Amino acid sequence: RSIIQNPSHFCNHLRQATCFRCLHRYSEAARSAMVAQCLYVLAEGAGLETSDLLQLYWQAMIQEAVRGESSFSALYTPFEKEDKADKIKEANKTFAEKHPDYVQHIFTDPHGIHLLPEKAESHPDQQYLLTLGFRNKEIGKTVEKFVTRKLPVFPGVPTCFRT
Repeated sequence: RSIIQNPSHFCNHLRQATCFRCLHRYSEAARSAMVAQCLYVLAEGAGLETSDLLQLYWQAMIQEAVRGESSFSALYTPFEKEDKADKIKEANKTFAEKHPDYVQHIFTDPHGIHLLPEKAESHPDQQYLLTLGFRNKEIGKTVEKFVTRKLPVFPGVPTCFRT
């Protein structure tokens, strides 16, 4: 109800994210926390510490959602700034060999600037390609579409989703 009464206040979306988290609906909690961060940056923008905390919150919710999800699998491949197209093909092939149950749709993020999850051992400056494989082709295509689309840029305002 609070979102219906005042949809532009970030606290209402943060409350919704907390409720979803308590219900173990982590992907919806992440979405609500992302909206809260964007509204905070657009409306207030001054407290970067608060914005960073909101970002950490939605990232944690995404990690919880990934832990509980079995419709896809992920593989991190070390990446050097060489021929990216060849590395992506190689990562897709390696993924298909290691995770044959998740080959309905395989997608490697072309940005190649991922870091390993916090509990994994890695070198400080090492970058990785992130390859995702899906059991459902439509879900995979939808994720790929959202990851690769261009986000609008507002001059003078920090971006909400990509830093």
